[in-house]
Amino acid sequence: MAAPAILTQGTTFSIDDSGGSPVTINGIKSMTGLGSTQASKIDVTTLASARKEYRMGLADWGDFQLQFVWNQDDAGQAEMLSACDAQSTRTFIATLPSSDPSVTLNVATMEVMVLNMQCDIAADGVVMGTANLAVTGDINWS
Repeated sequence: MAAPAILTQGTTFSIDDSGGSPVTINGIKSMTGLGSTQASKIDVTTLASARKEYRMGLADWGDFQLQFVWNQDDAGQAEMLSACDAQSTRTFIATLPSSDPSVTLNVATMEVMVLNMQCDIAADGVVMGTANLAVTGDINWS
């Protein structure tokens, strides 16, 4: 029997509009690095230590990146830019398709800072956007 798999087509990503209503961010082509947790290490080495000694620090969900077709008329992209300009934290919701009934935890809700946004323009293409995002706190899967 094949392992459960979540197809990527149909995934949505939304941001709250600073009033608590989610707005879909349209044109997303990829999300990279979502859920890449890593703990820090705390150096507890003393003068009596024979080698470096460490303890585990707090875990961090880290940064992730969105690549999207740039469209300033899109309400979700405009809200991302607004959050970046205001240097404010917003609630983001990633909803993965639930095409396999054995997969039940497919909605990730998280507080996110939009670190930067940029548009990229190249010959024989469309204007693309990239946003670098940082999770603050926990990612809640439901």
